[in-house]
Amino acid sequence: MAPLPGETVPLAQAAGRFLAGPVLARLPAPPHTCSAMDGYAVRAADVGGEVSVRVTQTLYAGDLPGPALGAGEAARVFTGAPLPGGADAVIREEAAHLEGERVRFARAATPGENVRRVGEDVARGGLALPPGTRLGARQLALCAAVDVGEVQAVRRPRVALVSTGDEVLRGRVPDSNGAALAALLRSLGAEVSWQVVGDDPEAVATVLSAAADQGDAAVTIGGVSVGERDHVPAALRRLSAEILVHGVPMKPGRPFLFARLRGRPVMGLPGSPSACLVAFEVFARPALLRLAGAARLERRRLTLPLAEPVSGRAGRARFVWAALQTDGRVRPIGRDTAQIRGPALADALVHLAEGRGELAAGDPVETWLLEDDAA
Repeated sequence: MAPLPGETVPLAQAAGRFLAGPVLARLPAPPHTCSAMDGYAVRAADVGGEVSVRVTQTLYAGDLPGPALGAGEAARVFTGAPLPGGADAVIREEAAHLEGERVRFARAATPGENVRRVGEDVARGGLALPPGTRLGARQLALCAAVDVGEVQAVRRPRVALVSTGDEVLRGRVPDSNGAALAALLRSLGAEVSWQVVGDDPEAVATVLSAAADQGDAAVTIGGVSVGERDHVPAALRRLSAEILVHGVPMKPGRPFLFARLRGRPVMGLPGSPSACLVAFEVFARPALLRLAGAARLERRRLTLPLAEPVSGRAGRARFVWAALQTDGRVRPIGRDTAQIRGPALADALVHLAEGRGELAAGDPVETWLLEDDAA
């Protein structure tokens, strides 16, 4: 599945998008050689030890560089101020004593101390951000700093989210899965159209057909198992979709379905809350990040010790919601696939490979970090 096409986007509208091309600096950062703190700009060769020099100018951030320093001269500078010609060091004000129009230093200056060189962070024309980077607050700040007012960003994916089931349609069961998935999809930068359809094969097929015609991907909730009201697989077959995966060896989330309908990916998630969210994390999230143009598709992963034992049998992969402890351990929570509070309290997801059964406290486990940023 390839990323969607790129488009030119003003920086003010780019938050949450992924770069389709590199950001190259139009201005260097910093834009000029400047002081890293309040103090006195000097020629280091003039300050070989305790010495008094004449203060000839004062410079603030935003000023133009003043006249070049002559022998035995200094400039009063404040953080961010440009250095005058000839200056190659800044002595912080705590190490200086002002005496009228002169300043006395108690020690020698070192060339380059407390100086930020022009372009030392990013050179003019240099690579500020690579393709695939998510544009969050810090990335937007860098773009602004190097005078980039618009970027090439991947078009936002249009995702149809479809909650299935009479119990949801008629309001007998709150659509907590739909609320969760809509928020997760938007966190990936997607434009989401969300609707609910009952246990009606015709209605399910109609909704999926429209999703394939109007969007870039579809995500369904419920209706993918083998019960008499699980209509999603049959609806896809009726629409001549190519069902590539239906059922995976993991717990929870075994009924997960992946299909292609008129070239559009369709991801069918189970209806049980925990299983729905796990299947999204394992399969749907990476696929949609790929569509959105992200360079990194997987959650950050650490190997951490368990805070308490975990029961279970080997044979298939397992995923357990967990909480990170201040001592560096990870504590399992919410093990029932129907629970919703466990995922709500979790900030990690523990992956137990198919060969692992009973685990003791202290055993190392692969831990996926559920960070707020998409990538």
